[in-house]
Amino acid sequence: MSATSGPDLTPAVSRGLELQAAHMRECLAAGERRVGWKVGLNDPRVQRALGIAAPVIGYITTGTVVPGGGAHSLAGATRPAIEPEVAIHIGADGEIAGLGAALEVIDVDMPFEDVTAILERNVFHRAAVIGAPATGVTGVTGLTARMTRTGAESVQIDVAAPSERRLVRDLVMDTTRAREARANVTCSCC
Repeated sequence: MSATSGPDLTPAVSRGLELQAAHMRECLAAGERRVGWKVGLNDPRVQRALGIAAPVIGYITTGTVVPGGGAHSLAGATRPAIEPEVAIHIGADGEIAGLGAALEVIDVDMPFEDVTAILERNVFHRAAVIGAPATGVTGVTGLTARMTRTGAESVQIDVAAPSERRLVRDLVMDTTRAREARANVTCSCC
């Protein structure tokens, strides 16, 4: 790792990022606006399996942002999941302006061993709900989001609790099996 450039990028990661950037430019040329970036593959076990030294990035545009309380169809999904996330809101001068809850809908719809393809396909990203900055919050404790699957009760999620990830994934997968991927998830950030 270089002190000025961060972890050395493997050729597979470099190529994947080039392909991802090309897809993002297509989205922007079609009228979408860049909303922000996402961090992915941040589990050290996954990194080791893929032969990478650090997490990777993906992009979020207006084309995949679902408004709070809005629905996202899981039709066509292979292995959908919803990941509770922490949104870091950046101010006009590049400072951290606030923290908020977020939910990302992903679809692990390809083999997990090809990091180039994973990056090209935007690290499994399908949609996101991004909550407003929480007032007076200086840490992730207490940031919550809510997910409702079609025909089921709503679930409040603590975005900072790793145990919540399995609960949400299981609820989404159950929806997919029960409704043959025709279900919707409705998400909002509190």
